[in-house]
Amino acid sequence: MPQQIAEGVPKRWGIGRNFRQWVNEIRDFLLIYANIFYPFLLKSKVTFPVILFVDGHKIHLTYQLSKLCTDLKIILIALYPNATRILQPADVSCFRPLKALWKRGVLKWRRSNPFCQLTKIDFVPILNEIISELVPESISNGFRACGLSPGT
Repeated sequence: MPQQIAEGVPKRWGIGRNFRQWVNEIRDFLLIYANIFYPFLLKSKVTFPVILFVDGHKIHLTYQLSKLCTDLKIILIALYPNATRILQPADVSCFRPLKALWKRGVLKWRRSNPFCQLTKIDFVPILNEIISELVPESISNGFRACGLSPGT
């Protein structure tokens, strides 16, 4: 990750540095869970154990990651491939609104920078702005509409 991008990331976000294109090695996930996700849970005073749903990719299905999650009181549940119906609440309540907000954020950026090309450096400020527009109640309502009621 270029230094200029890393410096633009809000302090409340967790970022990891990976010199490859993809997070595709177990050590990458171990570092994410141990150094970013778990400290976030502690800081947020989340009650343990925590359930974490992951896709069924082989990188999530290793002994090392399973052991780390067990030690941290994180229950790791891997969904099987093509589990669209299980992921529907997240799609309805999070991904669809985020995608719409992203389109709006990029359009706003383009209007403010008419002769510039959108670069990786512009990604973080746009994402930060649109995430602040997500409404927690709307996310809960999306899960409820799919038959799940968070917090009950």
